[in-house]
Amino acid sequence: MIGLTGGVGAGKSLVLSILKEEYGAEVIKADEVAHELMEPEEEGYLAVTEALGEGLLKPDGTIDRKALAARIFQDDNARKTVDGIIHPLVWKTIRNKISASQAGLIVVEFAIMNEKTDDSWEEMWYVRASKENRIRRLAENRGYTREHSERIIASQAPESEYLNRCTRVIENNGSMEDVKDQLAEILKS
Repeated sequence: MIGLTGGVGAGKSLVLSILKEEYGAEVIKADEVAHELMEPEEEGYLAVTEALGEGLLKPDGTIDRKALAARIFQDDNARKTVDGIIHPLVWKTIRNKISASQAGLIVVEFAIMNEKTDDSWEEMWYVRASKENRIRRLAENRGYTREHSERIIASQAPESEYLNRCTRVIENNGSMEDVKDQLAEILKS
């Protein structure tokens, strides 16, 4: 049981793909669980629309994710409300998935590092990359401007918090082979 975290653009997806493809890991992504919980009639959807109103809904009844994201980034109270609803539901769902799993290696990936993060894992791994590499990757992979990337990075936990809470660091400033070598060394021990 491994928890995997790191800031936006650090390369968590690369690490996850290697763990899945080369080590047979079952991967559970907190963001995907959160998205599932926000589908119509799901527990998160019902609670968020009750708390913030139905003005965030598209005509088809689904949540307008862009409108919700804009509101969360502009309104700290809305962000705290949504986080207070969704985060506990995400961890409850993840614990249920872990309990139901038969996999020998389970990796739970999440980007948000805070005091409400679950601690069901044996180890916590931090994927680290330089700010410049993260900004470059976000521009290449998501089309983000430098300013947008810097805002997102600034909104996440500082590196010191990740380092204080993680048992291992995976450096992702080099090649894919560098990452594979680090993972092979970690999993050998």
